[in-house]
Amino acid sequence: MTSSLMRRIPAQPPGLSADDTPKHLGWLMLTALGIGATIGAGIFVMPGRIAEKAGPAGILSFVITGLVFLFVGICYERFSRVVPQGVSAYSYVYHSIGEIIAWIVAFGLFLEYSFGASAVAIGWSAYLQKALKYTLPPYLMGPVHTGDHFEFGCNVVAMGVVAVVTMILIFGGVSKSAKLNFLLVCLKCALLVVFIGAGLKHINLALWQPFAPLGWQGILQGAAIAVFPYVGFDALYTFARESRSLRDTKVSTYLCIGLVALLYVVVMAIAVGLAPVFLDGHINPLFKGSEASAPLASLLIASGEGWAGTLIAVGAVLGIFNVLLVLCMGGPRIFRNMAEDGLLPPIFKKVHKGNPSFGILLNGAIVGLCAGFVPFEDVSDIMVLGTLVAFICVCIGAMRLKIVSPLVGVLGALGCTILAFNLNPLVLKVYAITCPLGLLIYFFYGRKHSKLNAAK
Repeated sequence: MTSSLMRRIPAQPPGLSADDTPKHLGWLMLTALGIGATIGAGIFVMPGRIAEKAGPAGILSFVITGLVFLFVGICYERFSRVVPQGVSAYSYVYHSIGEIIAWIVAFGLFLEYSFGASAVAIGWSAYLQKALKYTLPPYLMGPVHTGDHFEFGCNVVAMGVVAVVTMILIFGGVSKSAKLNFLLVCLKCALLVVFIGAGLKHINLALWQPFAPLGWQGILQGAAIAVFPYVGFDALYTFARESRSLRDTKVSTYLCIGLVALLYVVVMAIAVGLAPVFLDGHINPLFKGSEASAPLASLLIASGEGWAGTLIAVGAVLGIFNVLLVLCMGGPRIFRNMAEDGLLPPIFKKVHKGNPSFGILLNGAIVGLCAGFVPFEDVSDIMVLGTLVAFICVCIGAMRLKIVSPLVGVLGALGCTILAFNLNPLVLKVYAITCPLGLLIYFFYGRKHSKLNAAK
């Protein structure tokens, strides 16, 4: 039984296996897809939460996370050479470690994409409120979780945008979705130039003191949360199967990591120089609570740059929209690969206009419910752990196949492990309970219907 749980799919070099997947994405579109899922979720939504943990030293949190992801990125890029038909961490681990570990990684990716998209939808609703300056009854703006207090609510706006994205993916197809994503990435880069230009006029370096009020523990906790923006990196590799060439995949990998890390550090440095992170021993409201879902606009408005803050809010409504678009495109592709391997029912591999339609509908329902009924802070933490579990396994798998140097693999896996143990302990407990429940699907369906089982 143990041997069947650890069975692997042998990797096949390019050209030795049939694959009718369209090869229509060059390095520019691939880079845009990766950046599309990262610049937005991280820059427009997460600086408030990271500043709460690390203070101004959140700048270092982004640097640490960027370095860890450089090592992870090397492992991913090498995997794309030996597993050309694979998508994301699930396929790479299935080829290198074994079936049950691949299932655990797929479960982590499910958390990553579903909860990540939910958190982004919540952030989008906050920016829309700032852009249009509307008000809704509190119970229609989502649940509130502060300390031991929980107040029930339903974020109808976040649920609505998830429904719109799902319909675009079902009826628009993958080609139109990728082009729309490219245009929105250009818009977001322009918005960040506006934020940097307006923010530099008001930055006060004295606000960087004390730089690390919570010490290294706070910096590492901030670095763990900073994993959230980098979910887009894995999303890039859900499209690797549709890349025109291995060179396109390689170029897009390092461009995505480098550009995203640079922008995160610069924007975070300006954000913590516009307002004190702590006031009288308590977190500044601009970095906490509902304001933390739209921190860049809030900080500029508080600094007297009302026009720029409003422009950021209006633009972020479109900019964050494409983060949601890419995340909702990525998850169902993993379901498709699992169905092709026999680990999920065949309905998950049915494709309409390049998109796996049933997976997109199911993913949309889950994302919409989470966005509507789960607080922002809780949903973002849960998806970070799923991401880190997947990356740890990718690094271990790359070492097992000897496609990277042991130092690269160890640094990547160790870095992700350290970040995982700096998350909220409650998240670790939730994962320890929900992961075994997810494995029930594998033991009751996947193990029996696996193509590797049928090939015995």
